[in-house]
Amino acid sequence: MIQLPRLLPDLRLRTGLPVLLLAALAACSSTPEAPAPTTEALSPLAVAEASITAEAMERLIFDLAADSMRGRDTPSPELVDAARYLAREFESSGLDPAGDDGDWFHWWTYRWQFPVPEESHARARVGDETTDWAYRDEFFVLPGATGPVEGAPVWASSPAAVAGGLPAEARGRPLAVSLPDGLGEEFGMVVQAAMAGGASAVLLLMDEDSGADMIFQTAQALEAGAAGEVPLPIVGLLHQRGLELLAAAGVEDPTPASPGVTSLDEVELSFRFQWEAHEEDVPNVVATLPGSDPELAGESVVLVAHFDHVGVGPADADGDSIYSGADDNASGTAGLVEVGRALASLPEAPARSIHLVAVSGEEKGLLGSAEWASSPTGDPGRIVAAINMDMISRNHPDTVHAVGEEYSSLGPLVKQLAEAHPELGLVAAPDPEPEEQAFLRSDHYSFVEVGIPALMLTTWLHDDYHLPSDRPELADPDKAARVARLAFLLALEVANAPDAPRWNADGEALLQMIQQGPQPPP
Repeated sequence: MIQLPRLLPDLRLRTGLPVLLLAALAACSSTPEAPAPTTEALSPLAVAEASITAEAMERLIFDLAADSMRGRDTPSPELVDAARYLAREFESSGLDPAGDDGDWFHWWTYRWQFPVPEESHARARVGDETTDWAYRDEFFVLPGATGPVEGAPVWASSPAAVAGGLPAEARGRPLAVSLPDGLGEEFGMVVQAAMAGGASAVLLLMDEDSGADMIFQTAQALEAGAAGEVPLPIVGLLHQRGLELLAAAGVEDPTPASPGVTSLDEVELSFRFQWEAHEEDVPNVVATLPGSDPELAGESVVLVAHFDHVGVGPADADGDSIYSGADDNASGTAGLVEVGRALASLPEAPARSIHLVAVSGEEKGLLGSAEWASSPTGDPGRIVAAINMDMISRNHPDTVHAVGEEYSSLGPLVKQLAEAHPELGLVAAPDPEPEEQAFLRSDHYSFVEVGIPALMLTTWLHDDYHLPSDRPELADPDKAARVARLAFLLALEVANAPDAPRWNADGEALLQMIQQGPQPPP
């Protein structure tokens, strides 16, 4: 699942996609493991369901999240290795290729821009001492503006301090703002105040929860153009470096207890950025199971999971710098493979066709799924539903969250299936934090944007989310297998139903909002 700071709503990953930060949830207590059903005297459907085993899920999660995969960044050689691995798994299942020109791969062009090291810098001088901050390690910058910018900043102790506008002395100078609550909605107010007040740049002094891993991942995402171009340099600085800067400037109490704007005449900031454009073709992996009904085979159900993660970044306390992404999202990808294998094992294919799409570029803004949803390969015909698996191997053993269940008939259906199959040992629970808008945060949303009812199955966040500690040995393969079985039953039910899933009134309202696009602030 994608992680980004909660930026101004106008700064979009893509048109219509707000950027929100989800808070990590602690891992929860365990319950007894549900007994695996035996295959003796079972129906073909039950045999196929039971074929999705914890052992198979464990193998796939460990393979995809191995250190040799180096976090499966988009782009990277290891991402291509993972794609080839998935193609072999799909082929061994008896599925058909549905990528470009009958191959397994759908190639799309990933574009990003990177500050040229020799021509770019963010630094501060206090007295005779100059500090150069390291890009991706100590600061990120929104792409577009180049500078150069030099001058003594004015410092606001919180966004509230600039709510009424900037003082006259701020014109033509950098504005430094402490963000004790992170990049929330107030960020937009800060940028607007800076532009209206004629500030030359914005330096965001990040909150203490925004560590090196957040700086690194934010810089990566912004390189892909996630925020669009901006008219003045906007730099986010690691919390510790911000404290050091304020201390050197003689600020004794940097807390926002007494909001105000102060000139830091002892400091000179200097920003300059030269951007270099890059592009590289990267793969999605697409397989299909043609439908068996002459009338319905021209329609399809899409199962989707992202197989990328964030690569190699700042090391943790144990010295681990590989962000393995075992739960996020080797687990969902393993589920995609095993659901495809189970579907292909049925003696008769479902009435509608099934497309299985392993996508890349999710961590950079849902880019791979957006490319495929807008121009699908493999002739899926009319796509009637999209079912996404993203992070399915952690937390409560008896709970899976059906994010988006309130928007379409897929929600009641997945709950009915969980209740009708007690062997799964799962309750299909709603989005635990709807205010975080997780429905807009993973690859099913790319299908929502083109009007397709969609649902995400997830076991939610945990303390290892987007950290090197999201290791395969912490995954619960039994739970992941049971979630994948639920996805198998849901896909099969939708594929065989006479009527396609439909949006409800709330879903129709959501679609209308998406089609209207981001609205300017009042």
